Amino acid sequence: MAKKKPTAGAKEPGPREISSTLPEVGEVLRRLRLQRGLSIAQVAEDCDLSQSFLSMVERGDSDISLKRLAKLAAFFQHDIGTLLGYGSGLSKPRFVSKYERTVIDRGAGIDYEIVRLSGLELELNIMKLEPMRSFRDAISHEGFDVVFVTKGEVVLCVGDDEFKMKQGDCAYYSAVYRHRLVNKSQRTAYVIGITTGRMA
Repeated sequence: MAKKKPTAGAKEPGPREISSTLPEVGEVLRRLRLQRGLSIAQVAEDCDLSQSFLSMVERGDSDISLKRLAKLAAFFQHDIGTLLGYGSGLSKPRFVSKYERTVIDRGAGIDYEIVRLSGLELELNIMKLEPMRSFRDAISHEGFDVVFVTKGEVVLCVGDDEFKMKQGDCAYYSAVYRHRLVNKSQRTAYVIGITTGRMA
């Protein structure tokens, strides 16, 4: 089979054009480090790299091997793919289909779905509570929870305390305390939640 000839006038992309499509690794590393409030010295020490080398990588003055990049990615709780996607892929929306949601059994009359967002340290929870229904069990996990009532009203139970929430109310709390949602009303309630830790 004959090899297809390039179209007349077409030219191969030059090094500058190729590099413009690649993520700026140094910029990504710097952004992740600053978000966590870390100094270059702290990251370099934990990853067994020299401070001057890491500084050069962040400025774009030095390349980095995959082995060293994998070390840094693991330090920031990424793999190489998601770390590079953090810099380039997230500049465009990533759509999560309904088939990628995880359904969790929280008891009768409760619809509970988890949407795990690849490369991010959080999960989105979509909840529907039928009238006079509640989570079967209180739950706890690492991190923090955010709860936003989009329709109806619920009671948020955290530890031994109860907090009534109506449509439009938003609350956040440490998820290490046992917590659950209860719908004591005669109307269906809809709640959106965000958690920074995996559910137990």
